[in-house]
Amino acid sequence: MSAPNCQPLWPSKNLRGYEIPEQRFGTLRGIKVIAIGAGISGICLAHDVQDNGENIDLTIYEMGSGYAGTWFWNKYPGCRCDIPSVNYQLSWSPKTDWREFYATAPEIQEYYEGLVEKFGLQRYFHLSHEVIRAEWLDDQKKWRIAVRGPDGKEFEDECDVFINAGGVLNAWKWPDIKGLHDFKGTLCHTARWPDNFDHKGKRVAVIGSGSSGIQVLATIQPEVQQIYHWIRSPTWIIGPFAQQFSAEGKNFEYTEEQKKLFTEDPYHALKYRKMIESELNQRFRFVIQGTPEQKAVLEYTNSDMRRRLQGNQRLIDAIIPKNFVVGCRRPTPGNGYLEALLEPNVHVFTEMFERITEKGFVDAEGKEYEVDAVVCATGFDTSFIPRFPIIAQGVNVQDRWSKYPVDSYLSMAVKGTPNYFMYYGPHAPTGHGSTTPMIESLTRCFMKIIKKMQTENILSVTIKDRAADDFNEHRELYLKRTAWSGQCSSWYRPVPGESPVVFPGNRVLFIELVTNPRWEDWEYEYGYAGNRFGYLGDGFTMREIDGRDNTFYYGLLDGKDEQPDYSDIRPLYTHNP
Repeated sequence: MSAPNCQPLWPSKNLRGYEIPEQRFGTLRGIKVIAIGAGISGICLAHDVQDNGENIDLTIYEMGSGYAGTWFWNKYPGCRCDIPSVNYQLSWSPKTDWREFYATAPEIQEYYEGLVEKFGLQRYFHLSHEVIRAEWLDDQKKWRIAVRGPDGKEFEDECDVFINAGGVLNAWKWPDIKGLHDFKGTLCHTARWPDNFDHKGKRVAVIGSGSSGIQVLATIQPEVQQIYHWIRSPTWIIGPFAQQFSAEGKNFEYTEEQKKLFTEDPYHALKYRKMIESELNQRFRFVIQGTPEQKAVLEYTNSDMRRRLQGNQRLIDAIIPKNFVVGCRRPTPGNGYLEALLEPNVHVFTEMFERITEKGFVDAEGKEYEVDAVVCATGFDTSFIPRFPIIAQGVNVQDRWSKYPVDSYLSMAVKGTPNYFMYYGPHAPTGHGSTTPMIESLTRCFMKIIKKMQTENILSVTIKDRAADDFNEHRELYLKRTAWSGQCSSWYRPVPGESPVVFPGNRVLFIELVTNPRWEDWEYEYGYAGNRFGYLGDGFTMREIDGRDNTFYYGLLDGKDEQPDYSDIRPLYTHNP
């Protein structure tokens, strides 16, 4: 059925200038989307645009030369995920043959690169292209994006919607250490581990006792001549996440029989995955101050660390926190780390060295040590300040967030910044569990917002100031009841004295919240001379001309939303004259 093709015998434009658009209700206008990042978020976005998007022109710029984000960049020895492998994948393409319970970085990279190849997503990505500036052009309702290509030349692109899928673990930098670049041996950062560096038999200084430092030290300790390591601040070293499903709290390899079962019985594989995910979700309880769960995990972790340190009081005093509970910092799974500290080829310092020299370092007492390599496991800039200018309404987000990202909304939007969305911005549920369910939920949310913009001819969508302020008021008060507000140094709390930059609730709450956007929290600017009902168009719907069922409200025959063929019953009820 098609809409009538009538010549206008009636007025279609009024004195104000509003004109009825001659289009059907449900028409999807074309929208250009630019995103940055070829990590998990970018891959998920590309897949959803390909599978569920219509009339969306998507371009994704990635500064690196490959896919998988942090798993493309991080190649240091021992690099692996602390989340069980079956829960660190995307639901639309589960892998059933993970080699280990906690997957290595190369296997994770292989999985996400494989998704790009399997689903033909390469066409959306422009590798070795770095976004260096973004500016909102309010008169055009578009973003102008400045990009530096692989040849070093800069060019500009424009879009209706700009999505930041670059993540927070991408801005690494050398630590500010006296004499660091005077060192004549091998100097490397865990975020850019050199392919040609062979650590075996070497004397190695490992600076940093966070996740990467812990993994590097535990992995290379049996293979090096000597390790020098510094522990400047205490931290809770726990067993791996979901450890009751691992082998005695450690990693293990899946058997061929298990892989075969997961492959041949998808129901069983899904149930196994859900079982582990359920345990991860329950971990949020130990973050709440004063709960029995928090008390239990504190007692267990304290006892377990003391046992693994075999009564070494010097290390116990240096490592086990006294002033904050488990969860104040992200708990660090450290298989083999505490045990490695006790080995004779590991020298642990509790005071920072004085400086780096050409041959090694000078410790706090003035003694010089010679080493072959200095490894900086000093992490990333986790301040959430964008690494390039993002300018809207004359304000740069870099400046607005120079002290603290106070105006973020649900980790996905920023006040005064139209048509700009973020994956895992400030105040995301980063405190426990896997990131992949949140990435999928945010992707669905962004796709719904984009579709609303398409169908209703919305030119710009901006989070209301009051909505962002109300969210942050609730967030700040709620987080006082959590371990994240404790007195520890943590990337959950990059600014001392300010509220932690995490979500005020668990992952289940976040997923339910963002799955269905709160439309009332947004301000909209419409086309059609500003008339929000212009999208009603010519009074007909796309449903009536694209073959869908025009009596859908009675229910669908055989579950199919398509116009039924009535030829089989029409003769029974048609009365000819």
